[in-house]
Amino acid sequence: MSPALDTLTEDHAAVYDRQLRVWGVEVQRRLMEAKVLIIGLGGLAAEVAKNIVLAGVGTVALVDDTPASAAAPGNFLVEPCTASASASASAENSRSVAEVSAATLQAMNPLVSVRVEPGPPSAAALLAATGAPAPDDNDLAPPRPESSMAAQAEAEALRSLVSRYDTVVSCGLALREVAALDELCRLYGKQLFAGSVRGASSFVFADLGPKHTYTVKGEIGEKVVEYGTFQDAMKADLSTVNKRTHPLYLVVRGESKLPGAVLLGAVRVCMSCWEFEKEHSRPAAGLGDAAAVQAIAQRLAEAAAAAKAGAGAGAAAATAALPEGLVEGFVLDGGRGREGAVAPGAAVEAMEAEAEATPLGELAPVCAVVGGVMANNLLRAVSQVNPPLRNLFFYSFFVRDGLGVEEYF
Repeated sequence: MSPALDTLTEDHAAVYDRQLRVWGVEVQRRLMEAKVLIIGLGGLAAEVAKNIVLAGVGTVALVDDTPASAAAPGNFLVEPCTASASASASAENSRSVAEVSAATLQAMNPLVSVRVEPGPPSAAALLAATGAPAPDDNDLAPPRPESSMAAQAEAEALRSLVSRYDTVVSCGLALREVAALDELCRLYGKQLFAGSVRGASSFVFADLGPKHTYTVKGEIGEKVVEYGTFQDAMKADLSTVNKRTHPLYLVVRGESKLPGAVLLGAVRVCMSCWEFEKEHSRPAAGLGDAAAVQAIAQRLAEAAAAAKAGAGAGAAAATAALPEGLVEGFVLDGGRGREGAVAPGAAVEAMEAEAEATPLGELAPVCAVVGGVMANNLLRAVSQVNPPLRNLFFYSFFVRDGLGVEEYF
């Protein structure tokens, strides 16, 4: 059980000694009373979970019913399966990713409560329950009544689950799932942190509600900030976009209609995936989809150039090329599986093309960096001390020499 506000024991004081000196007793107590739900346990989620458990967040619940034998390679909380599986190893592999991860996290800090909640590592049921096609659905096949009922039941279970926690963390979800989950968190007044690592690139989104209050050490009084929803961020007025805006924003967003906005070529990447998902009801994945996302990004540049016609050099700047490999890497690593494998004995050219099209997955260094940022801002949010992320964070090897950038839309 997580400790109550008035039960900061000597054990807590010994384990959290440094944090108590830096943050103070009241902040640590707030962390100990916090209840965080994590949906999806890949490499990024593992980093976030590790960091908040070691920080002393009172209750951490994990949702991922994937068999441990099929755990994401980046999830270091689950030991890799060995070829010579013993009886104990076989029993371990029959457990879920959430169960094995929970045991590892609990051993890291016995003073917190790490629990397992049932459910898949996604929020696709929220889309299916509203009639929207889930990311992996076949648009040509109408939903069967029994599958619709199952989706409704799964969605209701997720709603009930979210209502019991203070903060929700989702990692690796499709963008439309993030939007649906954010809407649910808004309904119940819960905080949301959503993130995804795709190869060398990553983004984090935070929604702490219409009114989040916090204090700053050394300053008098509370500060109040208002957060927008994920959908708000994906359809924000782009008149504030400039050459300093991180390119991943437009890659994720993929806006195809610009209300007279002025865009520079370096910011087209983050928008395109959002527009692709709206058009195709699934995440972009694979080289073919990368070309489509690139085309959406190009439409952004052309529309921006048209909007700036007569502005001289400004129009030329709008068509500047994106960093090489940014779109392809982000889209390719957004897929949920590897398709179109080259058959044995295929031509060398085909094998080389397949190697180029192989997703990198969640790169450990990126997960470590972004997971630290995500966890640190989560701790700020639940403790209500110091300003948390507002509201987007982007990181990529391909942009600005790997410098992370915070954006607000």
